[in-house]
Amino acid sequence: MKHLLLQRTEDGRRKAAQIIGNARIGGVVSCVLNYYKFMDRSRWRFDFFVYEHCDFDEAVRAVDPAARVLTIPRLDRDPLGAMRALKRQLAEGGYAVAHAHMTTLSAFALRAAKKAGVPVRVCHAHSTFDRDSDHYLIKAALRPFAARDATVLAACGKLAAQNLYGKRAEEAAILPNAIDLTRFAPGAGSRSGGRRLLFVGRFCPQKNLHFLLDAFALARAKRPMTLLLMGAGEEEGALRARAAMPDLAGSVQFLPQGDPAPHYAAADAFVLPSRYEGFPVVAVEAQAAGLPCLFSDKVTREADICGGAAFLPLQREAWADAMAGELPEKASNADTLRRAGFDIRAAAARLPALYESALREGEERV
Repeated sequence: MKHLLLQRTEDGRRKAAQIIGNARIGGVVSCVLNYYKFMDRSRWRFDFFVYEHCDFDEAVRAVDPAARVLTIPRLDRDPLGAMRALKRQLAEGGYAVAHAHMTTLSAFALRAAKKAGVPVRVCHAHSTFDRDSDHYLIKAALRPFAARDATVLAACGKLAAQNLYGKRAEEAAILPNAIDLTRFAPGAGSRSGGRRLLFVGRFCPQKNLHFLLDAFALARAKRPMTLLLMGAGEEEGALRARAAMPDLAGSVQFLPQGDPAPHYAAADAFVLPSRYEGFPVVAVEAQAAGLPCLFSDKVTREADICGGAAFLPLQREAWADAMAGELPEKASNADTLRRAGFDIRAAAARLPALYESALREGEERV
């Protein structure tokens, strides 16, 4: 198939389309922006394709005022309409790369990119899913097609690659969910008022926060403690209602979205009771802040970068005992994370190199 005419920006940069969909602050958004912020942007400009404008627009402009945030119809509700709109925008934009961050919905995004003639098409696995996951049957049906039109496979970790790509997992480039380690450092934790447990992420079924509140109600009966929930999402109203019940009243605080670093520094432990995950960015941040981590056993063991994280079954009593029990001291983990490849200043160079290598390989085949 003949490729479209690749266009450059006014300052001579190649253009890469980052197809994200839901741009509400979350791990995928944080990951992509971290790479863009710290990579060499002299050769590449990213444009972001999302379902709706939100605070993400400002975060993008803060990194690169020339980058654009473009909207498309929802691929999960109107795949055919979304594919037509995306194909048109990609063709008009003359993109060298279409990078889809949408797990199984990447099947639709990358088909549109192929029809538009985009030469480098990246399928990026950011999470895993199993029979307990939301919309499992749909995801399972789409999984064989997710990377069908991809020219490059990428993943946040080996488990995510295996989950989405199966026998092709070894082909995937691993782009770790690296962070700015200088922003996170161990703090003093709570000095009075009991233990402080922190969750950072979306308020959605995947994160299993109703389970967490039920387990926390049992834990706080064992010792004084506070649970801090930082984020937003469709479950916020129901979570606030649950937190107002007598067994939790006054012990759960909701924190608005913003810089999580001060809250990591002030916490005594980090909790992530997810029903499924890939390689959560928040796990890296929590370890950079030196926090003991309590993860569900649905979180990949790869997330225990520094050693010592607890992986707990999704049983309320087990979580209550862990939250109320003895916890390790905070640790200085920056060097360990840096050696493991989670310093974004070093990792960010891999993304433009991946694009440029794929472009060269495509040109050699023509």
